Amino acid sequence: MNKLYPYPAVQYIPLPLEIFFQYQCPFSGPFLLVEKEISLRKEQIQEKFGVQLPALPFVPHSLILFFGGIKPQEIKYRGYYVTIKAEPEPALYLGSIPKHYFYKKTLVFQAKNENGEILCSKLYNLESPTRVKVR
Repeated sequence: MNKLYPYPAVQYIPLPLEIFFQYQCPFSGPFLLVEKEISLRKEQIQEKFGVQLPALPFVPHSLILFFGGIKPQEIKYRGYYVTIKAEPEPALYLGSIPKHYFYKKTLVFQAKNENGEILCSKLYNLESPTRVKVR
């Protein structure tokens, strides 16, 4: 147990992160956009960072994430919290994580450094949480 992951390791579900776009840019404060927010702010991103984002893929069982000012290193899920171990970096990352692990409708995304300090956070509501069936 540590400040980044305060509960026993067996209580966290590691989530694979697939990065499909990366762009080095001038440093900005850390931020995170989830799903529809990315499309809504696409023009602002293009103007601010001078980059053309690729078309967002439609992957029905994945959640699309857009990171700015941080480099995501690993992601773990527990209860309402999606903890993203990250470090400050002048870059943009677009990626996806699988949805089927989420068993809560409301999620709190928290990007933290290795000392457990929150770099940025985001509250997100899944439209319909995918339930994991355990037999």
